[in-house]
Amino acid sequence: MDLTKLQVERENWVHRNFPGDELVDSILGAAEEVGELSHHYLKNKQGIRGGDTVDHEAEMADAVADCVIYLAGVASHLGLDFGVLVQETWDQVKQRDWVEYPKNGVDQ
Repeated sequence: MDLTKLQVERENWVHRNFPGDELVDSILGAAEEVGELSHHYLKNKQGIRGGDTVDHEAEMADAVADCVIYLAGVASHLGLDFGVLVQETWDQVKQRDWVEYPKNGVDQ
């Protein structure tokens, strides 16, 4: 999936369906989805509220995807290209070696 394309498509969809969308809406939406992820993880771990009525793993997967979509909205509101942002951040993170450099992840 091209995250920049996702961001553009999401923006078009949001403008049509939620014309008053603001930064706070995307932030709170992402937070809500993290809450849903946490809820289903906990209930799955506890072995309750699942079975025939709730597939906790499917609900967790849905929450992860929804978080990505809301975070694309955060990036839009901040004037950032979501795909570029994620790629640039990943390029930095993957350079860290916490096994070899446990204090800060890099050789200094």
